[in-house]
Amino acid sequence: MFFNTQYCVMSETIHDRLMHIIKQEEMSVAAFERALKVGRNSISTSLRKEASITHDVIQKIAEKFPHYSIEWLILGEQSKKNIETLLLSAEVFRVFEAWQADRDKISLHD
Repeated sequence: MFFNTQYCVMSETIHDRLMHIIKQEEMSVAAFERALKVGRNSISTSLRKEASITHDVIQKIAEKFPHYSIEWLILGEQSKKNIETLLLSAEVFRVFEAWQADRDKISLHD
């Protein structure tokens, strides 16, 4: 089963966990801000100053990147059930992406 074990790393702060998500998604902070449709430098400023992350940003992360647990992002904790659900979700997501890539290849040949 595919699963990136780094995802469950218990980071010290919400800022560490947010940077972990940005790195896992292979994005720059600016690209992450654009993906979430938040103000330019809003996240980078919060990270740099270790200021609070707004409810709006957390909600947008949950909507745009549902494969990350909000419980983990906010508290740095996950229950065993959440980890098992995450493992299953990652596998389903991987299978879906493979199916979609195969479907796209077939469409290109038609």
